[in-house]
Amino acid sequence: MTRNPQERRSPEQIRAGNRRIGWVMFVIAAVFFASVIIKQRFFT
Repeated sequence: MTRNPQERRSPEQIRAGNRRIGWVMFVIAAVFFASVIIKQRFFT
């Protein structure tokens, strides 16, 4: 996986990628905690 130095990502692209990864991680965490709460409420 070699990178071409001429095709560097701009800071805006890096920030957009970080924001996208942050949202994905937030959604995964929210689904996890929601499933824990639902499991405790309905299956105990």
